[in-house]
Amino acid sequence: MNTVKQNGATAETIDTSLFFEQTETSRAAGLEYLERLARRKDNRAPLVRPESVQAQIKGAMAWGTKSSFDQLGEIKQPVLVANGDNDIMIPTINSYMVSQRIPNAQLIIYPDSGHGFLFQYADLFAEHVSMFLNRD
Repeated sequence: MNTVKQNGATAETIDTSLFFEQTETSRAAGLEYLERLARRKDNRAPLVRPESVQAQIKGAMAWGTKSSFDQLGEIKQPVLVANGDNDIMIPTINSYMVSQRIPNAQLIIYPDSGHGFLFQYADLFAEHVSMFLNRD
């Protein structure tokens, strides 16, 4: 296997435990994702900056209040809620609870995956999003 470098780290040194399960199949999918990412050279979106990560964490912490959770029932448009079956960053049970509070929500849980389910199941996730957006 070629060594994949991303921001100076190799695939072997990147801690993928937040995004992928520690199973052989999930870790292999994580490495495949890193290889796809490394191949794309042109028209690439910039990597997420640390300031953006901190802002997202701050927003997630503020959102977790009871009042914002209760407001989910006010959402009228269809919502696709997706997660890995063992997401330790955004616990999978939260996706279930969110989907139960939004009147027109569809929940999809991807097996053998964590927070990086959309990278692990990129083609399937894209198909599910397309089906969701193009439904009658």
